[in-house]
Amino acid sequence: MFGENLGVARRVYRAFVEKGIAQGRRVDLTGGGLLRSAGGWEGVKLLREEKVYQKNDERILAHFVAYLMGEVVGRLDPGVKLHPLFA
Repeated sequence: MFGENLGVARRVYRAFVEKGIAQGRRVDLTGGGLLRSAGGWEGVKLLREEKVYQKNDERILAHFVAYLMGEVVGRLDPGVKLHPLFA
């Protein structure tokens, strides 16, 4: 997603990460991690009872996907129909 050439893709990805670091700490992406995303300890207990285990934090993934969609949408054919979530 960052380039067709591996070397270029690595440089562009590195710039993407550095830009994020330069933004500093964001309230919507800090604190609590999976615990906060699950709704606190009560949420974690409910998930465990339902045998649902998380290994990721969707807040970070959502930020990354939004970035990628912003990069990709401008390159799409004008006739391509996007899901309303990404339009």
